[in-house]
Parts: sequence; C-alpha cells; structure tokens
Amino acid sequence: MTPVSPSDHTIRRRSFIKRSIGTGAALALPNILTRPLFGAPSANGTVNLGLIGCGGISNYHKSNLKPMDDVRIIAVADAYRGRREGTAAELNAHYKEKDLVKAHADFREILARPDIDAVVIAAHDNWHTPMSIAALKAGKDVYCQKPLALDFSLTKLLREAVRESGKVFQFGTQYRSMGRYRQLIRLVRNGYIGKLEKMFVWSRGVKWDAANYHEKPYGSAKEIPVPEGFDFDAWMGPSEMVPYTADRCTNWGGYHCPETSLGFIAGCAIHELGLAQWGNKSDDTSPVRYEGTGFVPQQGIYRTLANWDVHCQYQNGVEMRLMDVEAAEKTFAGMPEFGGVFNKLGYDGVIFMGSEGWISDAEGFRAQNRDIWRTKFKDDDEDFAPATEHNRNFIDCVKSRKETMCPVEMAIRADTICHLASAAAILKRPIQWNPQTEEITNDPAATKMLSRPFRKEWAVWL
Repeated sequence: MTPVSPSDHTIRRRSFIKRSIGTGAALALPNILTRPLFGAPSANGTVNLGLIGCGGISNYHKSNLKPMDDVRIIAVADAYRGRREGTAAELNAHYKEKDLVKAHADFREILARPDIDAVVIAAHDNWHTPMSIAALKAGKDVYCQKPLALDFSLTKLLREAVRESGKVFQFGTQYRSMGRYRQLIRLVRNGYIGKLEKMFVWSRGVKWDAANYHEKPYGSAKEIPVPEGFDFDAWMGPSEMVPYTADRCTNWGGYHCPETSLGFIAGCAIHELGLAQWGNKSDDTSPVRYEGTGFVPQQGIYRTLANWDVHCQYQNGVEMRLMDVEAAEKTFAGMPEFGGVFNKLGYDGVIFMGSEGWISDAEGFRAQNRDIWRTKFKDDDEDFAPATEHNRNFIDCVKSRKETMCPVEMAIRADTICHLASAAAILKRPIQWNPQTEEITNDPAATKMLSRPFRKEWAVWL
C-alpha cells in the first residue's frame, strides 16, 4: 500500500475548501468555528439531519428515524463510496424526493451546510469524539454513538464544546431509554434490594465474532490493497496510519484494533457501565480505585484487551467488578448465591447486589426474588421522565432544547471507567483516580495511556 504524503493531504484540504466555497457554504472547516452559527430546527418544525457513517450501526438509526414525520435525513457521509451512495439512494426512495439526500465523501461538508440542524455520528470509534467536537463547534446538535473516546484527553474539550455551544448532546447508550432497564434501575435506586453494596459488569470479548475473522484468533496482519472506492486514510482519520488488512476495517473485528478502538471493554461494556453508574447514582463521578489483570494478544492486529478482570471502588463504598464474559462465567460458577443462573452468559450484563438481594438485566432479567418485578412503586419513590426511544429522545430535545437521556457528563464519567480499567488490567497494578480533577494519582505511565498521538491533518477538534 502506498502511504499518503503530507502534500497529498494539503491538496485534499485545499480542494475541500474550494468545493465548500463554490457551493455557498458559510465556512468550510468546522475547526475554525468558535461559536454556534445556527439555532433552532427548520421553520416548518422539521429537523434536518446529517448521518455520518453508513455502516452497520447506521441501520439502527435509520430504522428509527425514517418513520418520524418531523425528521429528514438530508445528508450522509462515509469513507466507503458504495455505502454512502447506497444509503442516499435508500433514503431518497423512502422520502420519495429525488436528490433530497446528498452523499458526501468528506463529513466536514455536512458540518459546513447551513441547512443541517443536527448530526448522528455513527463512524468508527476513533472518530466519535473528534467529530462530535467539530460538529458542536459548527453549531450542530449531536447524537454520538458509543463508545465515547479513543483519546480520553479530548473528553474535556468535548465537555467545553457542549457548554460553550449550548448545543444538545446525546450519547448512544440507548438502554436508558428502554422500559425494562428503567424499571431495573428504579428498583435499585429506590432501595428495593436494600442498600447497594456491589455491582458485577461484564461484556463480550474478542472471540465474539471470531467466526468472521479472515485469520483466527486475532485478525490478519497481512497487508493487502485498499478496496476500490474506500478512503482508508479518511477512515483512519486522526489515528496513526497502519497497513490495511482484510480484518482491520470490518463490522466485526475493527473494534479490537488498538489504533482505532479500546476494545469491547469500551465498545460493549459501556452499555452496562451506563446502567451501573445510573443505579449507583454516580453519573457525575467514577470509581476512585482500579486493580486487576488482563490479557493483550501479541499476534495479529486485534491487540486490545482480550480478557480482563478489574475491581473498582467508588468513594461511596460501592464495589464494582468489571470482567469479560469468560471471567464472569468462572466467577459466578463459584458463587452459590446466584444458584447457577449466570453460568452460561455469552453476552453482556450487570448484576446489582444489595443488602437484601440481587437483581440483573442478564438472562432475561433475573432477580433473587422474582416478585420484585411486580413491585408497585410508592408515590414518594424516585421516578424518571416517561421513556421514549433513544433517537426520538434526541429529536425531542433538539426541538425543546432540554437535556437528553444520556448527556455529555454521563458519557464522560462512564467512559472514564473503560479507560482506567483497561490501563489497570494492562499495567497489572492499582490505579488511583481523582474524579474531581479527573487525573490519575502519581502514575505517569498510566496517565500516558489516556492520550494518543494523532495525525495533525485530521485534528478537526483544533
């Protein structure tokens, strides 16, 4: 594969500016915007959306957004030409308006359009925070898919961008918008399992999609030509360039490449961590101590944590154990209080253990006392706002300017756990965290793991 030279990037950047100016865009690049340019949705009440990323997760968004009468997806972008053009054609057919939906090769063209109110960021993990910051600076409301950040140092910039822009931000951990999960958390927060003492959280690991890998068990490292119609340079974006292989940019394995992802300890566990944080009433903080072990493969390209078992401690005394599914199965097999319920997991889950029993979303939503699911809440119990589907919640908040179900602070604090647990497992030593200053205490090597080198030509947050 021929590497892209700095001069090639300069030419591409200049060409983009010329195209944007030629089409009447107010400003070409969002990273030079310092305050919102555009305000409320379109005058007719319709929210005009841009969809950035047309891969597998985009189907979730399209299936929920397309039926909404007050929403139009009018722009799409993807590094794969076939994906973006196919998605644009699909949406134009749905809306029955020829050429309503435009396909863009460069997502910044969407951010430069004054007719776009909000964006859904469904690109790969390494792009989530950079694109979110750029979109907020461009005056767009943002729905950001999970996990939040590959470079954790950018999360403070994201928080600042949300605050300074006054824009709506939704994080894509949609369990919080789903009825049974909300019932689970309401039972925990209102003390129906007694005083919360411990939480177990687990998720799938690298073996989950191994049947799809071109080379097992950790992905092919053999360099091959980049497919026609795929802008690999744009897909890698801020991440340092690496050889293209058959297993790198895939819907099943790309989430385990350390150059562009943190692994499933973030990509899948973040859903359950979001529930744990909610149940523990800790959306404004994170555990203060992390200690555990983990295994990182040294072959292939899937070299994020393949296995992990990390003990986390909150300031309020609650303990949390974060594991991959294999570690969780071994742990629960030796715990008679679960009666064999959680011995064959295969997926993600959380267990809340209180002084009077346990409750879980795993295995079809279980509890030590199954009658707890028929609990009639008292009038003075803590309640939540009525649930709506997660995309719908985002659109409603775009229109009302209210806070979403999963705002930026919740996203950052849950994402913190993924990064610190990963560092503790890889370094195999305890890590102390100050949630007030958001700094690791006296561990330069661990601190260094929270930030990443980046290619300046793709630093759209600057």
